[in-house]
Amino acid sequence: MASPHPLSASSLFSSLKGWVAVVTGGGTGVGLVIAQTLAVNGAKVYITGRRADVLETSARLYGSPDRLGPQGGSIVPLVMDVTSKESIRKAVDEIAQKETCVNILVNNAGTWLGRTLARPTDGPEVFGKAMFDEEMEGNWQKTFHTNSTSIFFVTAAFLPLLAKSEASPTGKIGSVINNTSISGSLRMSQNCQFSYNASKAAANHITRQMALELSQDAIKVRVNGLALGYFPSELTVGPSNAENEIPPYDVEKFREGAAAMGARTVKRMGAPEELASVILTLATNDFLWGSIIPLDGGFSLTGTIILNESIKMAMTILIDVTGMRCFYIE
Repeated sequence: MASPHPLSASSLFSSLKGWVAVVTGGGTGVGLVIAQTLAVNGAKVYITGRRADVLETSARLYGSPDRLGPQGGSIVPLVMDVTSKESIRKAVDEIAQKETCVNILVNNAGTWLGRTLARPTDGPEVFGKAMFDEEMEGNWQKTFHTNSTSIFFVTAAFLPLLAKSEASPTGKIGSVINNTSISGSLRMSQNCQFSYNASKAAANHITRQMALELSQDAIKVRVNGLALGYFPSELTVGPSNAENEIPPYDVEKFREGAAAMGARTVKRMGAPEELASVILTLATNDFLWGSIIPLDGGFSLTGTIILNESIKMAMTILIDVTGMRCFYIE
């Protein structure tokens, strides 16, 4: 039988058979989609989280040979709290006893704990008080701890196993994928969710810094980020059901909310297939280093539109004041 063309999809996204992956927050939502994507393509995927029952249910339902197919790998539940160094260390030790390396680490675990319960239109007294009334420890510190600080410590703990990936039978350089968010790149607060957006901005910057430092020859691990827009998850839609499925969402209501924030191209949340194709690219493409890929249905175009209008206004003022001739390129 003839070999597939090197530019065919089957060649570009070859089997992950023999690969070992770890996906934090892999029991539900986006994390579970990522875990299934890697497992369906042959990888042995450890899904981690704080809730053992959730992890075990997902591994049983979505990691069975019937669900993964003949070329599939496996899904293994492993309790790990990304905000606890002791829990992280214990999980790494358990994996190290069974595996010679980790090929892919997906830092996916995240949380959303609240927003300011007033708006700027309420005036400085009301809005200032609402901002100050936010919980410093219960909201801000916990949000940062889960969404950004944990990325640093989880990656650090798995780094020795990741660095061994290139010498493994796969021959592939170890890959870290940080699931950040488009919220970390926007100027809008998305209805005053300051703590979440700030933590995701920190996650983006940690990704950039680690990408540089871990690319050194003594380590040689790739680090990239995936800045997601709205995808169905427990953070965006609500609690999952008994089979860890995210319930349906009101598409029309979502469109109204997106339009209110100026996101004119966003008509729905992202689909599993759209997430899966990017995950496979990040996992297997050894030419991707230090990239943060937005996958948001065009939501971030809102910020670009605002920026372009600001540039136009600034240039108009410049022309009026100086009499200079300026050209604006769309």
